[in-house]
Amino acid sequence: MPTVFTQAGLRFFFVMFDLLNEPFHIHVGDGGRKLCKYWIFADGVVQLADNQGFKQRELNNIEKTLAEQMPYIQETYGAYCTKNNIAVNYKIRRVA
Repeated sequence: MPTVFTQAGLRFFFVMFDLLNEPFHIHVGDGGRKLCKYWIFADGVVQLADNQGFKQRELNNIEKTLAEQMPYIQETYGAYCTKNNIAVNYKIRRVA
């Protein structure tokens, strides 16, 4: 599970198996019981896909961090896909 970066006690990471089978997303965990997943669209917009334990205020902070780090996240994702011969696959459709 490649770590993209850590910030404020949170780990932002990809799951290799997921990259093969799902559109681009990133997991965020606190190293304990809290874990969430965000879909990432080609334009850098994120959408919460799953949340296990984070409060709304924490999710707001995570989303702010994702927005600030999006160029780096997308660059890292692209490089990782290229290195591992995985097709870049962004989620296309937003769910309301």
